[in-house]
Amino acid sequence: MSKLRVGVVGAGLWGSNHAHAFNVLPETELVAVCDIDGDRAKKMQQASGAPLAFTHFNELVARDDIDAVTIATPDFTHTAIVLAALKAGKHVLSEKPLATTVEEARQIADAADAAPGKLMIDFHNRVNPVFTQMQALVADGRIGEPRHGMARLSNTSWVPCEMLSWGARSSALWFLGSHLTDLLRFVLGDEVSRVYAVTRKGGLAAMGVDTQDFHSCILEFSRGAVFTMENSWILSRDNPSLVDFKLEVVGNKGQIQADPTHNGGLRHITDGKLCFADYIGITPTGPSRIGGFVLESIARFVDSVVHDAPLLADAHDGLANTRILAAIERSAATGQPVDLP
Repeated sequence: MSKLRVGVVGAGLWGSNHAHAFNVLPETELVAVCDIDGDRAKKMQQASGAPLAFTHFNELVARDDIDAVTIATPDFTHTAIVLAALKAGKHVLSEKPLATTVEEARQIADAADAAPGKLMIDFHNRVNPVFTQMQALVADGRIGEPRHGMARLSNTSWVPCEMLSWGARSSALWFLGSHLTDLLRFVLGDEVSRVYAVTRKGGLAAMGVDTQDFHSCILEFSRGAVFTMENSWILSRDNPSLVDFKLEVVGNKGQIQADPTHNGGLRHITDGKLCFADYIGITPTGPSRIGGFVLESIARFVDSVVHDAPLLADAHDGLANTRILAAIERSAATGQPVDLP
């Protein structure tokens, strides 16, 4: 069988993850990389061994020798690239969120329904071993009916101020809350029916990044469960991990607690600081291994295209995710609860 020929748009950290996956998976061939920064595109081409490099996604999606396009660009840039790739008949993998407005997400979902190619959203926590077990326990009724819980996914201020060049054009809600809202839908097998949210600004603006410091939300689900959710970008840089990730589900017969913030079995003290090293999320076990669940979700896209396996998350999951996040923003702006029909 001929290999799936792939082009990657976005030459940052996550685009490099895509390129690595397509270089290792036996079913795929990395054909091209693309970034609006020509130097970054060339560097990624050299690092990945891709034959071609472009500075505009239209050049990449127009190629007849590319079957699939994967998108690892900033949150607010996905729509035009996804639509162009679908129109060109390509299979598409997009990083989350699908789009940052409901109108754009709905436009993509409609286009995906009509397109010959498949569209998957890379909600990689759906294959995180911690959360697949949590989902199975809930689905099996081990804790009875979920009643309430809490979800926290936050970063130290290093992420918006140093890691992301575009932090001021996003927020912890879109960058991190997109993971959490999808994860709650996945674990509970339920839909959000109402949100209430508050936010504050000031701390990040003083650091030169003009966006919200955090969002705190209450999410009500259609079957009655109530969850609090926090997404912050102002955690102290003294934290041993730049991520703080916790999820607890309380049912009427039991509860489940998850803390995948770090892989506590491996830690080191260097440069006067306690650090936790990744060993299940992304680190490959050898040059011919794809790695942990972060890269496994990219492999699931290939499984869907090549072997017709179910999509990990489709365009309508992406639309539902964007609807929730947009409702949270609207609630924070108005000070009122927002219902989702």
